[in-house]
Amino acid sequence: MKKVGDVELRLAKGPIPHYKELKELERGIVKVIIEEFGTEELIKRYSNPLWFNSLACLLGFEWNYSGMTTVTLKALKEISIEDNLPIIVLGGKGKDSKITEEIEKRDIKDKLKDKIKDISITSAKVDNYLIQDGYNLYFHFLISDERDNMTIINQKMSIKEQKVRRFHWININYFDDSQIGFGSNTKTLNLSTKESEELRKDVLEIINNERIEKIKEYIIRLKSYQNKNNTILKYINKDDDSNYIFYQELPYYLKIPDKIYWKALEIDRTVENFKDLLFIKGIGPGLLRALAYTAKVIYGSELSWKDPIIYTFAHGTKVGKPYYVKKALMLEEAELLKNAIEEAKVNNNFKLRSLRKLNELIDI
Repeated sequence: MKKVGDVELRLAKGPIPHYKELKELERGIVKVIIEEFGTEELIKRYSNPLWFNSLACLLGFEWNYSGMTTVTLKALKEISIEDNLPIIVLGGKGKDSKITEEIEKRDIKDKLKDKIKDISITSAKVDNYLIQDGYNLYFHFLISDERDNMTIINQKMSIKEQKVRRFHWININYFDDSQIGFGSNTKTLNLSTKESEELRKDVLEIINNERIEKIKEYIIRLKSYQNKNNTILKYINKDDDSNYIFYQELPYYLKIPDKIYWKALEIDRTVENFKDLLFIKGIGPGLLRALAYTAKVIYGSELSWKDPIIYTFAHGTKVGKPYYVKKALMLEEAELLKNAIEEAKVNNNFKLRSLRKLNELIDI
């Protein structure tokens, strides 16, 4: 699957007083899209963060709060079951996020079931382990059809920042950095970018060819330097002044952890690709981070500090922060939703309310 885009939102709590209404409106929109364009188009649209934000705002959510993700997708899951829609909808928040367990209860072909399991585990590990930003995965969702069209929507939370980050995937390339929009201030180690391809190869080289004792020695040496200087980046980037900005103290989530599960390195030395490494028991974000720093020291591999959350607003704002409203895009999406709503078999009250929302968008 390909990474389509990512969103940063504020953490929100509390009930949704209009859940019944938004669910009925979403039901009408989803059924019309399937009827008019098919399941592949529906999946494609849910994978698009711009379209998804527009839909959630249409359903009555504020544009920058986390409930737009969890509630909108919860409603979709219920609708898919109630109306027996030709899509497979799995996952959710907390215990409901365990797609690999949930899928065993569904009547799905074994080949598709195996693919869903693989994509579920790997995409979750990429967003949670390879994108190290101090946020933790708490919402994991998948939409698929019988023809293997598939989207993953992951959401991570930072209690400290009181924010969440949403990641969109479509039909899947795990190592891609095609995001859209505006920058974030979070310091991030991103092991999933194209820029990190050589780094990932070098980490595999270390895993497959270096003695475990030697790997431990490198990591312990780096950790000792970190403890004395509050950062290891002065050391690993000492010949590269372009990274001077990162010489400051590392945040807790980018430091080499105090405890490392060394047994995870005691593996069969035939790990063929980086994806397989993610499936090894005990290989977590802390050990991956330590191995990445080690690869930098040994091979000079490039570390990517590219924060994938560079999209935070659906259409911009009238004052130009972070950028001015993209009117053409807004009108195009409004027309798309307007046509879907007009054709949906929903009662006049829902239809009128929806058109009012669209008119408010168009008038901005």
